Amino acid sequence: MKTNLRLIGGKRLQSPNNIHTRPTTMRVREAIFNILNKRVENSNWLDLFSGTGTISCEAYNHGASKIIAIEKNKNNSKICLKNLLSLQDVEKRKNDIDVICKDVLIWTKPNYERNLSSKIMDLNKLKFDFIYLDPPYDVDFHELVLNQIFNCNFLKKDSLVICEHSPNLYIKKSTLWETIDVRDYGQSRLTFLINIQNP
Repeated sequence: MKTNLRLIGGKRLQSPNNIHTRPTTMRVREAIFNILNKRVENSNWLDLFSGTGTISCEAYNHGASKIIAIEKNKNNSKICLKNLLSLQDVEKRKNDIDVICKDVLIWTKPNYERNLSSKIMDLNKLKFDFIYLDPPYDVDFHELVLNQIFNCNFLKKDSLVICEHSPNLYIKKSTLWETIDVRDYGQSRLTFLINIQNP
């Protein structure tokens, strides 16, 4: 287990000893939370393809109220939960965090019966302010997952979906979403999307 991964505040996180994870870089994380600023406070956050949880941990540290992370790799999901449970004052907020070991492509299907590991949060009532989508750069799951997300019932009217992907990928226009911003940071691109469906 490696511990050379750091959060914005300097705290070390665990990461696996393999090449199959690609944690979001410090530069990109700093950019995201500078852009979102105080909007993160008291928000509900969904982290898809969460890996070892760097984005979930940053959301927690920036004041997110509820955090759900979805990661299909069993080892990575365990590390993600361990990293979240290592954060400051987490004992008081364990009920606000859930890490689910499940394939995002299945979990985001509109008619899929989603359950939470903790059984404490009611997902039928939980709407997300922010959804972070970060699949592996060498696959193009973005539009499939986006179509599923925007056809589910867990988006608020003003929810923001943030996609991290390769600069070589351009997310196409859709009748479901509108791209409101695109920013490049070295080998990463962030695309910010909002819901444009009729309420």
